[in-house]
Amino acid sequence: MARWMSVILVLVSIFCNLPCARAATGTIQDVQHVVILMQENRSFDHYFGTLHGVRGFNDPNILLFQNAASDLFQPNGGSYVLPFQVTNACISDVGHGEEDGLNAWNNGWWNGWIPNKGSETMAYYTRTNLSFYYALADAYTICDDNFCSFTGPTFPNRIYLFTGMIDPNGTGGGPVLGNYVPSGGYSWTTYPERLQAAGVSWKVYRPNGDWFGDALQWFAPFMNASPGNPLYDRGMAEVNDVVAALAADATNGTLPQVSWIIPTDLSVSEHPPYSIETGEQFVQSIMTALAANPAVWNSTVFIITYDENGGFFDHVPPPVPPPGTTNEFVNGSPLGLGIRVPMLIISPWTRGGRVCSQVFDHTSIIRFLETWTGVQEPNISAWRRQTCGDLTSAFNFADPDTSIPNLPLNLSGNFTVVTPAVPANQLLPVQESGTRTACPLPYQPDAFCQTDCFSNRLFISMTNAGTAAVHFSIYPNASRTDGPWQYDAPPGGLVNDSFLIPSGAGGQYDFTCYGPNGFQRRFAGNVNSDCNQIETASVIDPVGGTITVELLNPGANPASFTITNNLIPGGSWIYFLPPASSTNQTFPAVASNNGWYDLSITASNDVSFLRHLAGHIENGAFSQTSTTAIVGNPYNVSTTNIVSAVNPVIGSINDQVNYLIAHNSLATAGTNSLAITFGSYGGNCALIYPGWASNYLAESCADLASGSWTPLNTTPSAVSNCNVIILPETNTGCFFRLHL
Repeated sequence: MARWMSVILVLVSIFCNLPCARAATGTIQDVQHVVILMQENRSFDHYFGTLHGVRGFNDPNILLFQNAASDLFQPNGGSYVLPFQVTNACISDVGHGEEDGLNAWNNGWWNGWIPNKGSETMAYYTRTNLSFYYALADAYTICDDNFCSFTGPTFPNRIYLFTGMIDPNGTGGGPVLGNYVPSGGYSWTTYPERLQAAGVSWKVYRPNGDWFGDALQWFAPFMNASPGNPLYDRGMAEVNDVVAALAADATNGTLPQVSWIIPTDLSVSEHPPYSIETGEQFVQSIMTALAANPAVWNSTVFIITYDENGGFFDHVPPPVPPPGTTNEFVNGSPLGLGIRVPMLIISPWTRGGRVCSQVFDHTSIIRFLETWTGVQEPNISAWRRQTCGDLTSAFNFADPDTSIPNLPLNLSGNFTVVTPAVPANQLLPVQESGTRTACPLPYQPDAFCQTDCFSNRLFISMTNAGTAAVHFSIYPNASRTDGPWQYDAPPGGLVNDSFLIPSGAGGQYDFTCYGPNGFQRRFAGNVNSDCNQIETASVIDPVGGTITVELLNPGANPASFTITNNLIPGGSWIYFLPPASSTNQTFPAVASNNGWYDLSITASNDVSFLRHLAGHIENGAFSQTSTTAIVGNPYNVSTTNIVSAVNPVIGSINDQVNYLIAHNSLATAGTNSLAITFGSYGGNCALIYPGWASNYLAESCADLASGSWTPLNTTPSAVSNCNVIILPETNTGCFFRLHL
């Protein structure tokens, strides 16, 4: 440890006196080298579930089972097993094949871990045992929505890393579903071959006797290559000491543009039962080798990831393609995405202890190389391209930081292998307190629902106003045992589905829609009470950093809603709506909560009515991660009736306008916020908004599509410090907004 500390101090003094090799552009083109290390068999929660500021064990958007328990309570017969801490550096291996992996996934229900993996699947480490890796995460960027590519073992996942697919159609010797290789090898083109053809320098640092790390050895062109052939010299040739060879190239200025490092042997790969500490030492030695040449260190991206979860539990179900997606199913089962695994990105452009929560998998590493080199990999499926990012969202190329942090490495020296055992007194795992800087993401999901009492169905629409595709999954919380269902909404698009409410449910429905980075919408209620009577909708404004909740009462009876802000103690508001009216409330999520929102909406007309809205508003800027716990419990539906307002006497649209202004205090300075309140009567509808907003233009559109907003071209009337626009009702749906 003292030797490593002295190296840090020497390198810092050198870095301060040597210029960069070339002028910086503030773009990805400042990268000159990419070094890739894939370690073995650890899940994200197994290593980083307790790290502060990431989607760990205290995840407020955690999947709930139908018994209302979180998925940390993994079923074990009539009982359960919770994640439990281990402290031994060496623990026994856990099953990690395709079959037991798919059985643990259980079609998305995520409740088959103990029967198929054993209770040791729930073991996890903390900072105490992983001091070096936790320090790396605190100093650089960790990706907490990164998944292995395949639900299964090493070979398929490493083949994804080197080629972008496992040949699902069987045209080149695949599909590769396990740790096997045909005698003649696989025949489809690898990404290193494409780099070679494009003139991009590359190399695999392969140790003597490697059999598991370098996937190129399983492909015919490499198997048949001889010394002197670049495929052999760069992809098959072995070195006596991987770290020494890397250090020599880094020092001599001969480090290729793209490098894959293969662990010296299984003992440093972190594959159980081998020590996690020897893996940390191996990574430390690689960083020391790269840092030996400041020009190299200042221009290198070092990516550390894991081939697969090794059978260890993780609480985040992965995005899975809808059934029938091209090149993503074999034998009726999805190939992936697999289980969440750690990824750390070490570079001057990822310094600062940040977290990136965009969805990635192993093909994302190839896509980063595509973006940087321009060399494309056609093997990657269309679904993975739309679902998984290219890693660039994890970087800040405009603001590099070449300093080297203090990285403690605590070694126990204990190599005794133990089989983790469930403690007699089980406790929920505790995540470190605190937040961290969050990278901006290309997502902006939303979802809303509508009940149809004629078809006895709930219709759910999922929208995506972001620049990257959003993957959604919908789970039934009660009454149904089918599902869950998977969906993909393209940028600027939407996807719809409907769900039959079973005849034996008495009209009750309860579904949760999950999405990336803490997104959730829960829709619960009774169709007999809600249909054409009460509903809510939401509008997210990334520019203003707000979410507006619209409360709708199209029925003939008065209604009252309660909105609870779960991020603010005591943050509840009650809204009374007369028949055929609506109102809305805007919440400044970016200004108040770093872009996070968590709202629960209940209604007096239906004690089972619940709309739970949670997520993050993206505005293109760095933010902070959410707190590790939310105030209140948005998962419990209130059974407390709120006394409804007395039905007012409404004889005209003007009566409706005056009632809404008075009852909702719309003319009062303290509540006269920028929002549209809607009411209707006698074939007319009214839009009410603050008088101070006269410079805003009222606009409408039919489908929320970009560029479809048009001005109403109607002069508002002034009523009690409010602007009022009266419009005739139509048979078509319409959206309204105020726009400067």
